[in-house]
Amino acid sequence: MKIKIKLLSRAETVLSTLLALSLGLLYLLVQPRRLDSVTLELPLVEEYVRARDVHESQRPVVKHSAKFKSPLVLGAEYPLPEYTAFLNDAPDAKTLEEFDTFVSLKKRAVFEVKVASERYPMTYNPTIIALPPTSHYPFLIVSRVRGDSFEQHSLICEAKYGEQLNGDGNLEPVLQCATHARELVVPQTPAKDCKGKEFMSDVPGYHDPRVFWSARGAPMMIFNQQSRYGCFGLWMIDLRTVYPTLRYRVNRALLNQYSTVTELTRHEGRRYVEKNYLVFYDAETDAEYVQFELGHNTRHFARLVGNGLTTRNLTLSLEQSCIHLDATWHQATNAIKVVLCKYGECEPGPENTVYISFLHRKEGIKGSLKVQYFRYLAMWRTVAPFQMVGFSSKPIRFDNEDEWEQKFDVEGKFLYTVSMAWETNQNRYEGYLNENVIVSLGVGDHGNAAVVVPAVELMGGMHKCT
Repeated sequence: MKIKIKLLSRAETVLSTLLALSLGLLYLLVQPRRLDSVTLELPLVEEYVRARDVHESQRPVVKHSAKFKSPLVLGAEYPLPEYTAFLNDAPDAKTLEEFDTFVSLKKRAVFEVKVASERYPMTYNPTIIALPPTSHYPFLIVSRVRGDSFEQHSLICEAKYGEQLNGDGNLEPVLQCATHARELVVPQTPAKDCKGKEFMSDVPGYHDPRVFWSARGAPMMIFNQQSRYGCFGLWMIDLRTVYPTLRYRVNRALLNQYSTVTELTRHEGRRYVEKNYLVFYDAETDAEYVQFELGHNTRHFARLVGNGLTTRNLTLSLEQSCIHLDATWHQATNAIKVVLCKYGECEPGPENTVYISFLHRKEGIKGSLKVQYFRYLAMWRTVAPFQMVGFSSKPIRFDNEDEWEQKFDVEGKFLYTVSMAWETNQNRYEGYLNENVIVSLGVGDHGNAAVVVPAVELMGGMHKCT
């Protein structure tokens, strides 16, 4: 009996030792390791800034007048001929007519966009993208709701072309929902400070949404909502998060970098109410940039480095926007990438691609509370430092725009330019001069409309920056 007790004690000792060793090994495995400190550098940004500083140090000082300033000369000839050769061609008189105060795109008629539901019969300011070829319907529309309170809502639907009878009994085209228009809900955010306008911090919902495709093919939406830095700011979200159907329309291996609402920061000159940002991408690296504003000798853009954080302003300090008219300017639409040739006639690359985007010049009507918005097209390069290369010489109007301005009896009749997109989605980020662009329009905050224009005609009224 004594021998058994002794053997049992030895077994317990061995087991206890093994258990202790196991616990010790487990502790070492799960113990957090202290990493060596490292210095993180933002890729390309520092290289870009160094190149910018070297260039500016070598540039001779040029005196500018107080009102008109020339753009920064970046070489022997600016802009490069590759970007502006097509601008030197005389516009086709059949499609473009130039008047004293505006450029008219003839035979490019505005047509109705119908988005409505039983709860929200009136919508306005539609933003449109074309869906990939594998989709059931060709378009996706997000449109704001016209309500009786301060609440902000938007409807989303997939859409297709159709026909309807007009007042004269003739058939006219219409872009209409092919799926049930339902409310698009995104997570809400609180406002940090509305500076005496506390009611703004309590306004529920988001507004002014813009939908667009990223350089890698992700469906994105940027919108206004209460800010964590001020009162209102700009936020982004991947539409696959709030409209899951899109998960089956794009590459499923594509990373969702904006799986929840992410606010876009701004280092310099931030206002407590921010509006009208647009996002674009470097053609060589797919790096993401946000342009905060573009106007009369004013431009401010920065690189997005993750989680909505941005660098300081990366605009060349001596670069001018080539917008010489001193007025109130607003960025209006998203930007799209254009290859400056017809499809199949050239190989797209940074040397022959540009971004275009609409701006609005806002002007009050004397003796009235009404305002008018005049649309202009801006064009800039697709690689750093993204210099401006072209701008509309005059405001752009469409063929039957006068009729649409009279369609709704509202204060401040205007067609507000909301978004632009390629009419067909070819699973590529850019389009060509001979391909169509669909431009969506808001009718006096009381209706939806759109117009389809070949890119070459849309850009025909532009002058190169000089």
